[in-house]
Amino acid sequence: MEIAVPVSGSAAALEKRGLLVAYAVFGIFWGSWAAVLPDVRARSDLSDGQLGLALAAVAVAAVPVMPLAGRLMDRHGARRLLPNALLAFAAVTALLGFAVAPLALVVALVLLGAVTGVLDVAANAATAAWERVEGRRLMTAGHGCFSLGVLAGAALTGVARDLGAGPAVVLGAGALVVAVAALAQPRYRLVPAGEVADPAGRWRVAPLLVGLGAVIAGTFLVEDAVGAWSALHLERTLSAPPWMSGLGPGLFAGAMAAARFGAHWFVRPGHDARVVALGATGLATGMLVLALAPVPEVALGGAVLGGLGISVLAPTLLSAVGARSAPGRQGADLALVTTFGYAGFVTGPVLVGLLSAALSLPTALALLAVLAGVMAAAGPWLLSRPVRRPEASLTR
Repeated sequence: MEIAVPVSGSAAALEKRGLLVAYAVFGIFWGSWAAVLPDVRARSDLSDGQLGLALAAVAVAAVPVMPLAGRLMDRHGARRLLPNALLAFAAVTALLGFAVAPLALVVALVLLGAVTGVLDVAANAATAAWERVEGRRLMTAGHGCFSLGVLAGAALTGVARDLGAGPAVVLGAGALVVAVAALAQPRYRLVPAGEVADPAGRWRVAPLLVGLGAVIAGTFLVEDAVGAWSALHLERTLSAPPWMSGLGPGLFAGAMAAARFGAHWFVRPGHDARVVALGATGLATGMLVLALAPVPEVALGGAVLGGLGISVLAPTLLSAVGARSAPGRQGADLALVTTFGYAGFVTGPVLVGLLSAALSLPTALALLAVLAGVMAAAGPWLLSRPVRRPEASLTR
């Protein structure tokens, strides 16, 4: 399926707009989903533990789909895969709104995980291809649009719930927004089908990909752990009132969004190692402040600093993978490192919970600072490794 729009500018500008819109609506859904989750839980009559197990189905379903999505991306390109992935995502979003019975909800969440894996890989691979051809950065802005979408989706859903809207209405509206974004996608330029990586090049780059994937996993691990545990830390450890404890994950996410747009405008290509070193160092410092702060106000400052630091890590590393991939393997390589990232995303909250039970919550958060310090050293070292950079081109 190829969805076209009237050509009213350069191909690069049309593709840039289409990609940013895709990231934004992806974020809008996840913000809305997080905000409407209490209603979903009540409607399905699930306990917290049962809901947690059901939500785990999303990541479990996404991980095995990602390698397939990478191969499809390399074979068909963004022109076919990205609009269709958005349409499938819209359909599953609408289905979630009507999944009331526990079994129906689990089935819908499995489908959500599958289409999420495809859409995540398609958007990142298409953005990496755009960057490689245009010689400009877009990944950071794309992830900034995702973060902004999460904030907008959560805020709008909160207002809708206050007005009496239930999950079916909220998720139905979200499905409509995603479907419109799918139909507005441009005809992305095509990677020539004959471009494939030579086996020797593939094996040379594999160890580097595993290393970068591990750093991306660490990034996602810290991000989700802070989102899941920072409010509890503020409220339980530092006796913050509920309105203040909620600012922990909120300020962390807001700082991420703001810094990503700033990095898009002010950070030029060619400084990946420096950006990762500074970002991971800022993250480590922020996590240490959050963990050891004597009062909630200082801890919130740590959350902001951590959000600023982590904001540039995943986009910069994903761009680096796309730039280093052999022709015809961008999708597969990005799928590999994205799978690592999802593993970290799932592991983060669980790991912090286990460490908190064994030690203490502040200690567990402080250990995230240690992990970020390791990333500050490992990331730049991996990015300095010499890798063959084959030329890539796109055709209409």
